[in-house]
Amino acid sequence: MEKTKIAYSWIGPRGPIWNTELPNLLSFAAASEQCSIHSHNWWSDDIWINLFIHAKDKYEVYPAFNIESDGDNTPFIYPFSLAWRINFDHYFLGNTGILEFSHMPGHLIKLVRENNGYILINHAVEAFMAPGYLSALHSYFNNTHGIPLHKIIYVTGCINSKELYEQYCANNNIPESKEHRLTIISYPSSQSIFKPNLEESEAVYDTETVPEKLFLMWNRRYRIHRIALSLMLESLNLIDKTYISFSDSDIERQTNKFDQSIPYHTLRNWGINISQETVNAFASRLPLTIDNETNINQMCEDRGNVSRPYYQNSLVSLITETNFDNPEVTLTEKSYKPIKEKHPFIIAGVNGALKGLHRAGFKTFSEFWDESYDDIACPATRIRAIKQIIEEISTWDNDKILDFKRKVKPILDHNYNVLKNASPRTVALEINDIVRGNNA
Repeated sequence: MEKTKIAYSWIGPRGPIWNTELPNLLSFAAASEQCSIHSHNWWSDDIWINLFIHAKDKYEVYPAFNIESDGDNTPFIYPFSLAWRINFDHYFLGNTGILEFSHMPGHLIKLVRENNGYILINHAVEAFMAPGYLSALHSYFNNTHGIPLHKIIYVTGCINSKELYEQYCANNNIPESKEHRLTIISYPSSQSIFKPNLEESEAVYDTETVPEKLFLMWNRRYRIHRIALSLMLESLNLIDKTYISFSDSDIERQTNKFDQSIPYHTLRNWGINISQETVNAFASRLPLTIDNETNINQMCEDRGNVSRPYYQNSLVSLITETNFDNPEVTLTEKSYKPIKEKHPFIIAGVNGALKGLHRAGFKTFSEFWDESYDDIACPATRIRAIKQIIEEISTWDNDKILDFKRKVKPILDHNYNVLKNASPRTVALEINDIVRGNNA
């Protein structure tokens, strides 16, 4: 059987250049010489390298110009990567959207519309599944360009994307025919970024040493649940027992200092009574730093396992995921770093985050504390349930801590092995089955 073609308009001697924008000189240099150019102005493709290359028995890189003339009906996919700091719906505006901006060849658009072509939208690092974003995709591809929506493969990092899409379709009376519905693929791509670390050195979990800190909590951007949880730790006198990072100002709005960013109204609605004394005490500690790292890529990827000492010298990770009080379940690098480091964790995220890990083969910690917080839809009730777990752990004496560490080790080893063996190939094969099934 012919391999499914991954079509690119520009291919260098060392690999394809992304389709999303016309390449510049730096893009050509990167694709031809694998230059390490620290610039935000060049892009090389990551879909082939991070996804499809793991199923090279099913896919091949293929020049876009050659598809029309090769005479066969083998399906092809024209992939687009979306930049994570650009407004999602800006890619899908009328006649000035991603097809126009990228100059996707017209004959390929026609083949997508009428024959054997597919467009893949890759935003696996994010979880954009809000109704407005879905409406933008529907309107742009179906209404503006007349493309059957099953020909649009949307790869998202949202764990519950298919459930949310079913809800969207029901709310908008969208027919259950494939022509009217997007192909949605859930793929939390962050789990794959740690492969080099896993191959470099495996974390060793010490079951016989009581760590200096109870908790480890990384925070970068201001989020309501991160502020609430930090103030809860302050109110419980646990800041000194926690490795915690927290800026004295909102990095996205530098003029907003911490005391100007506290969502008092939301905290009251959540039933969280934080005194002004607690706020002042926490504010006086800021900025709180753990490792003084400022490079965002290093924070996410932890190249060289440089954060390992903080995991080894603390008991439990308090993972403050990207989302908390909205419906899109995210599992970003924040959730996979503790697994890489063999560290027990509590996830302050959207309800269903633990279930998402379970579906992927990971185990969690219901043997040791109440994980029913993952079932709680109400953000206020959920964060209070998490606080109760934190309070409980804070009462453990040294014997209890060592007993926990001995008993939890098999779970940590299991999770590490699941992460080590996780492969984008599973997602690549799922996409290929969909494409081949539609073209059967």
